Amino acid sequence: MFERIVLATDLSPDWDQILVCAEEFKSLGCEQIILTHVVATSGITGAHPAARSEVLPTLVAQKKQLESQGFNVIIETPVGQPAFSLNEVAQYHFASLIVAGSHGKSALREAVLGSVSNALLHQIRCPVLLINTKRLQKEAPGEPCQLRTGELLRHVLFPTDFSTVANGAVAALKNLIPRGVTEMTLLHALEVMEPCPAAALAPAESAARSCLSSLEGHLKSIGDFQIHSHMSQGHPISIILDFLRKGNFSLVVMGTQGRGLVAEILLGSVAYNIARLAPCPVLLVPQP
Repeated sequence: MFERIVLATDLSPDWDQILVCAEEFKSLGCEQIILTHVVATSGITGAHPAARSEVLPTLVAQKKQLESQGFNVIIETPVGQPAFSLNEVAQYHFASLIVAGSHGKSALREAVLGSVSNALLHQIRCPVLLINTKRLQKEAPGEPCQLRTGELLRHVLFPTDFSTVANGAVAALKNLIPRGVTEMTLLHALEVMEPCPAAALAPAESAARSCLSSLEGHLKSIGDFQIHSHMSQGHPISIILDFLRKGNFSLVVMGTQGRGLVAEILLGSVAYNIARLAPCPVLLVPQP
């Protein structure tokens, strides 16, 4: 499914932990890795070659680490804005997945301008796997793999609102199931306006349960795994995060579509907030 992926390394210690677990990506079908570090534009003429030379030794060391795990590795050091550059690298190499950390180096940049991962979601052209690097820092020290190698597809959570965007992610689910999914939970958050009479709510509940049942049956026919369906009333972000806190999920799969940079920064999006706060990796799939 994801034979060729872009690993968007920022050369931080977080990525040392992620690269130790790179074999986890083989469960997604990965054979080739485009190891990418974006050299941010500084406005200083002639500074880019020096910046590339400075990061190259670290990139070469990371390349050797990935090659030792059986991957074919190419190094890319594009110059420009990270979100645009990562999409361009993915398109140039016909990559089918971008892997990035969901928190950048600068807290100020995250608070004021939005993180690289947030900007990436607005330019998303292929699926993006976001890994919460702050969560990695809280894992028990001494563990051989912070991403829990071999468990990425153990229990997948798929939140859906039955929209075209969400339905576009179903194709990704169908491709993941044969690769080793052992359990899956389908989740729908039914948003209601207060107050809402029970009689008015009943048709929406019935329609949602019917959609969940249909999707469950469709996915169940693809492979032998456990599947559950849940529906709760409330705001999607609160419902999804509550499920993540209570359950032991290994991956969240969600459909996403940018709706405008200013709106997303001011209001936030379900996809970005889940990716930022989830205790497990989040695979975001754009609408085809």
